[in-house]
Amino acid sequence: MKQLIFVGTNYHPHDWPRERWPVDIQLMKDSGFNLVRLGHLCWDSFEPSEGNFTFEWFDEVMDLFAEAGIKVVLDIATRPAPTWLHKKYPEIDLADRSGNRLAAVHRYMDDVGNPVFQEYAYRFADMLTNRYANAPALYALGLCNEIGSGAPSFSEDARRRYVQWLREKYQTIEQLNLCWAAHRWSRKLNSFEDAEFPVAGAMNGAPERMLDMWRFFSDEQLDYLQGLRDLVRKNAPGIKESTNHWGEHPGYGFDYLKANGTLFDIPGVGFYPGVNPEDRNALNGTCFTLNHRIGETNKPIWCLEFQTGSFGAYAPPKGVLRMYAYLALLFRAEAVCAWTWRSMLGGEEQYFYGLLDHDGLPGRKLDEFRQFTSELDKLSDLGLPYLPNPEIALAYSYEAFKVSENQKAYYKTPYLKQVITTYQALMADNTDCNVVNLRSIEKDYKLLLIPGHCIMDEASAQSVRQFVEQGGTVIMTAYSAKVDENNQVFSSTLPGRLSDVFGIRAGAFERPIYHTSEANEGGLQKERMNLRRESPRIRMGEQIFDTPIDYYEILEPSTAETWANFTDIDRELPAVTANTFGQGTAIYTAVPAQMDVLKALLEICYEKLDIQKGLAAPEGVVARRIGDSAIYVNTTGSEQILNLSLKGHSLLSSSIFEGELLLKPYDVEVLSTSEFAQL
Repeated sequence: MKQLIFVGTNYHPHDWPRERWPVDIQLMKDSGFNLVRLGHLCWDSFEPSEGNFTFEWFDEVMDLFAEAGIKVVLDIATRPAPTWLHKKYPEIDLADRSGNRLAAVHRYMDDVGNPVFQEYAYRFADMLTNRYANAPALYALGLCNEIGSGAPSFSEDARRRYVQWLREKYQTIEQLNLCWAAHRWSRKLNSFEDAEFPVAGAMNGAPERMLDMWRFFSDEQLDYLQGLRDLVRKNAPGIKESTNHWGEHPGYGFDYLKANGTLFDIPGVGFYPGVNPEDRNALNGTCFTLNHRIGETNKPIWCLEFQTGSFGAYAPPKGVLRMYAYLALLFRAEAVCAWTWRSMLGGEEQYFYGLLDHDGLPGRKLDEFRQFTSELDKLSDLGLPYLPNPEIALAYSYEAFKVSENQKAYYKTPYLKQVITTYQALMADNTDCNVVNLRSIEKDYKLLLIPGHCIMDEASAQSVRQFVEQGGTVIMTAYSAKVDENNQVFSSTLPGRLSDVFGIRAGAFERPIYHTSEANEGGLQKERMNLRRESPRIRMGEQIFDTPIDYYEILEPSTAETWANFTDIDRELPAVTANTFGQGTAIYTAVPAQMDVLKALLEICYEKLDIQKGLAAPEGVVARRIGDSAIYVNTTGSEQILNLSLKGHSLLSSSIFEGELLLKPYDVEVLSTSEFAQL
């Protein structure tokens, strides 16, 4: 059965004259586009003043796309709110960390938890979804644009909501004081009304309070998204919903995996690896984000925004847009929607370049998209979208990210670096994984990877325990299981709640490099020094790993066996341990996620657990097998030569390849081996 991949763009008809609309739509159709995303960032184009709705202009836009046969993703544009709403109700404005109101001079300066904001936003969403629920062009509705981006509000109104959230969570002030360790430094609360946001100016409060604050802001955003979702399902049943939310935004964000299974029909993402594919951290991190958004839903993902240029950067290198599009397909994309159609003339994204130049004429970027759409016609029987059933799970935690970011003096290796390094080890092998919420793993896996998961609540610990008991293998890295659900360090043996599962005590640790704290202990500023005290290496069997080690834990095995040791230090210490627990194995590394160590452990696990490893390819070539075919994507600016085990013919050019395949920089090839497999 032939399956459809959507290719299109983001279009802002309110930016351009009415007579330009048919010209642009015809150009999209001629380019093979079958999808467009509309409506975002323009609430006041629909409601220029309170209660004055002007949908007629947009009716025409929807009709034009219906006539062209192009499906529409209609975004419910509740952020940013119109100026008139901010002026009438300044309480919806953000307040900074000291409680000072901030004028709405930039996008995403709306307090989404404010009841007045929600009243008007839901009213607008109700009007919009009712009006277009049966529009012929409508295919999906977007639950606002980039929820999770922007900044939280520390206003008095937000504080009152926070107090109510604390009251519902803790029930009694005694319980709150206990969980916040409020006896420390005379910080007990006599009532819930005493609670403040634990920030003021540049100062942050105690770690327990910081974590709860971020949980509160996360829950408010999830509640708001669920309110939009409920409106869509009431007014437009049968219409799919998606969004390009920004749950992983470093300055705001929310705990997406807490609700992703029920929040959206179609996982969505902004695909922004940047205009320099040589930045491997950004490239691999973008691929990880796709996996994170999908979670365990087994659904394809929509790249609702897909990078075409950047601020002041006309485009990535030649061929990279097409390469990025194929790369997205290998990470389960079903839709690629360019951001944006036409380069913007003004506003906050002036000189953010789209598929068309500022004068509305196409350049090489649209040609690359046209090439991609034409090639998809040749791949219609391939079995896209690609939806694997991974045997490996990678745990991700919004809360672990917030905990480690708040206590950088200790967690010197950032949590996200550990996660992405682990993900890169899988990418190097072209092996698929699912990103999972450790508190509730839904599918069956052979291997579970837990990098730097510093917070270990009871539910997560039980998941790990049960996974190993029932025969699974876990690899957990240093910095994991240090604090409980209240963000207090365990008083029991580390790794907290799991020391028996891993068969070790993770006691002290060493920093082989000079350590300095941001705290000005003793009133004297400590000098930052470029000093290495030790140069430990890791020996695993016949292998010696030389990657510089800046932190290592001193492991004391009880029931675990030692798989690797540190060398070049004053005594021999375990670097990797493995413990049999129940029917499974729990592996612990005394260092944070480190590529060479992880790749060696993965090789052991592939063989012992009979996990199907991905397609072999040179470094930087991403490959996936789909049925009797394979897609190879060269993400590097160098030629790459692949050794082929079977003869294959190109589905893109009909060429025959045997023995080896030469991939030019940023090139793509799709090979079918079906007619040669039996020869």
